[in-house]
Amino acid sequence: MTSAERRRRRFGLRPQLLLLLFVLNLVAAVAYSAMLYTIDRREIIAGIDDKLRTAAHAVHEILPEDYHPRVHGPTSIPPAEFDRLQQTLSRFADRSGLVYVYTYMRFGRSIYTVSTSATPHEVETGTQVRYWTRYDTAPAKLYRSFADGLVRFDEYEDSFGRFRSIYMPIKAYDGRSYVVGADVELASLDRRLNDALNKSVMVGLAMFVLAMIVGSLLINRIVGPLVRLTSYTRNIEERSFQSNEEELQAMQAISGARADEVGSLAEAMSGMIVRLQRYLIEMEAATAARERVEGELSAARDIQIGMLPRQFPAFPGRGDIDVHALLDPAKEVGGDLYNYAMIDEHRLFFVIGDVSGKGVPAALFMAMTSTLFKAASITSTSAAGLMARVNAELVRDNVANLFVTAFAGIIDLRDGHVEYSDAGHEAPFLVRADGSVSRLPKPEGMALGVFDDAEFETATVRLEPGDSLVLFTDGVSEATAADEELFTVDRIAETLTAQARGRSAEAITAGLSERVNLFVGSAPQFDDIAILVVQYRG
Repeated sequence: MTSAERRRRRFGLRPQLLLLLFVLNLVAAVAYSAMLYTIDRREIIAGIDDKLRTAAHAVHEILPEDYHPRVHGPTSIPPAEFDRLQQTLSRFADRSGLVYVYTYMRFGRSIYTVSTSATPHEVETGTQVRYWTRYDTAPAKLYRSFADGLVRFDEYEDSFGRFRSIYMPIKAYDGRSYVVGADVELASLDRRLNDALNKSVMVGLAMFVLAMIVGSLLINRIVGPLVRLTSYTRNIEERSFQSNEEELQAMQAISGARADEVGSLAEAMSGMIVRLQRYLIEMEAATAARERVEGELSAARDIQIGMLPRQFPAFPGRGDIDVHALLDPAKEVGGDLYNYAMIDEHRLFFVIGDVSGKGVPAALFMAMTSTLFKAASITSTSAAGLMARVNAELVRDNVANLFVTAFAGIIDLRDGHVEYSDAGHEAPFLVRADGSVSRLPKPEGMALGVFDDAEFETATVRLEPGDSLVLFTDGVSEATAADEELFTVDRIAETLTAQARGRSAEAITAGLSERVNLFVGSAPQFDDIAILVVQYRG
């Protein structure tokens, strides 16, 4: 399954926004309904409480002023007077939409009914409450109102039903207190609250539906162009970034029709596609040019390597000398060089060098240097004279201000006598036939190509049969591992001590090269590597 197919199966932006809209609208609708219901409930209860408070004041006015001061016991009020008062209170309660209105007085720890209304059913059945009826199930708030004289509202359920009531304490002129009360049936309150709840839910639901419709339209307006832009982008990817004129015009139409971020995105995408097409054309041209350069560099590498002797054994017809070399440029072409040639029947010229810099300039300077050494070796009488002649030619034609370090020598194959000269290069190792390893002393000499009057010295060493000279460039000693550690000349000496005894020039070259490669590992090669081994066999 491709990445595009995986993306298509993901939860899209439109469903995500619709889900978010649904959740937000649902929360808002529930919150609004709850708030609306709370407000309606508070207003309904406040209205009922106002009605109860008004009723309590009205009962206080209906009752004779001397009624409660005359109450001291079960016989204080004549039954006929109580009945007339009960009828009056009953008519008032019925006209006011109340269930009961009443007054209580407290004697000791007991509360007694001293006046009350009665419902029509109670009158018909004779079950109405009589004067001086003890209120055995009196609510706690009623007791507190007698105790502190504060008006309270209460919801409770007793043998008479479920009520919301008011307890309004009043002090009579004799100093005693009585409580005026009025009851509203909670069932009617519940009906009004249910009606308020239903209205709140309906309003919230209507808001939810309306918000979902408007939000969906807005989401479609926002997401629709984004979906088309996504489709256009995926189509461009599938066409390997080749544009389509119709899709480009559609993007530009979205950009022109929208003045928001979606329009800005469409404008940016259409501009990006145009720039991408231009960039792809430039990249194709650059790639073609790079391929041509790489091809030319590859040919230059072959030519450069071809300029150096590469046929080994170098002198298959001779048993007195064995030469082997290796050159590994860090780039396509490099600046390291080696060369060797028979000057006459008994003398062998050899040289190794390292041009400053890398790449094509160093390679050209290397080719010129190698050619000069080989040409000058034919007529030179000493290694120092050879260095001086090559230096003079390089200084004269060195327009790029490059320089080259070099080590050159001439070996007389009749007795193993070696005359050598150094131009700022690494001193070679001398590997004796018995396996001992040492470095040749370096004569004075500066790099070639800097000063035309530079002077060079000559030194000599005698090789015994089986001895080898191991010449190398700094690409060997300064080979760098992944942890930035250098190979160093000490490791070269250790490698030669462990591997070189009794081995051929080719084996010494291969062993040292393999040891360097193992040390470097996967780290990139930073410098050219050249190794030249000259083994005298006698």
